[in-house]
Amino acid sequence: MAIKLKQGDAYVLPLNITVNGGQLPAGEVEAVEVRLGDVRKTYPEEITYDVDTGFFLVPLTQADTFSLPEDDAVQLDVRVKFRGGSVAGTQKVTMIVSVDALSEEVL
Repeated sequence: MAIKLKQGDAYVLPLNITVNGGQLPAGEVEAVEVRLGDVRKTYPEEITYDVDTGFFLVPLTQADTFSLPEDDAVQLDVRVKFRGGSVAGTQKVTMIVSVDALSEEVL
C-alpha cells in the first residue's frame, strides 16, 4: 500500500521500525538513516524518537517534499546501525506517492 503526500507539505512522518516482530527501542540504536527519494534524514541528528509511541519521527520540510518527483512514486528506505556496529536495512520498502502542487512557493 502506498502512502500519499503532496509536494510542499511539511510534517513529521512517524516510522514504526520493527525487528523480529517487535518495536525497535532507541536504546539499541546508534544511528538510523531514512531515504525518501533524494531526501536523507538521520537519527539522532534530524530524526527524533518518541518514547511514548516507540516511533522514530522524521521531519519533512516543504523544501524536502518539493524535491520529490511530480505525480510519481518514490521509495522510502530505512537502515539501522545497532550499538555494537551491525547495520541492517529494512526488508520491505514502502512506496510514497508524491502528488504535484500547483504552487511551488515555500510558505
